[in-house]
Amino acid sequence: MTTDIGMTSAALTTLWANCVERLKDRINNRSYWEALENARPITIENNTLVLGFEETRYNLANHIQQPGHLQPTLEVVRALFNQPLNIRIIEGTTLADWEATKERDARVAAMQHATTQRQIAQAAVSEGWDGVYEYIARLYVQTPLRALPQGKARYLSDALYVLAEAMDKLYPEEPDEVTERSLARIIDRIASAADVPAAMVAFELERLRTYLKSAEET
Repeated sequence: MTTDIGMTSAALTTLWANCVERLKDRINNRSYWEALENARPITIENNTLVLGFEETRYNLANHIQQPGHLQPTLEVVRALFNQPLNIRIIEGTTLADWEATKERDARVAAMQHATTQRQIAQAAVSEGWDGVYEYIARLYVQTPLRALPQGKARYLSDALYVLAEAMDKLYPEEPDEVTERSLARIIDRIASAADVPAAMVAFELERLRTYLKSAEET
């Protein structure tokens, strides 16, 4: 195994052991020493040294993360690794544990993103269909890599969720022509930005609303 800066697992372990020895000379605290000795270097990724603890020893991480200990730890790590590294501490000591942690991070980020989008969409709904249209337009501008197919797909997914929620508030059981045209205008805007047929957007919108309704009932 190599890190994203080309360092082997053996070299990583050796460098961390050197850090531990130097930090023991710098900070006289037995609990901190115990934490350093139990920390296992897993990898370096995105300028971050990932350290792991066994589940039963994870509470020791607090001794490294304390404000008075973290900064000296970073200084020694950056000096010996000769890299502007940060430190991330996780529960687990293997690359598989790190991958699982990243997956959890991604799920949390997605949930936070969805919550934010929902709150903004609710504010847009309060302004009616025009507010939803303006928000849908801004959403495309804010979408990363929107010129690429995957960026368009992310925009389409986000926009459909926003529109589905808006319809719960603005779309009556028996909509009139004005309502239908307002909805169609937004669907056309999404289709144009995502570079897909408007009829497909309308179809996926109906599928999403059916799914969300069934999820609420279960």
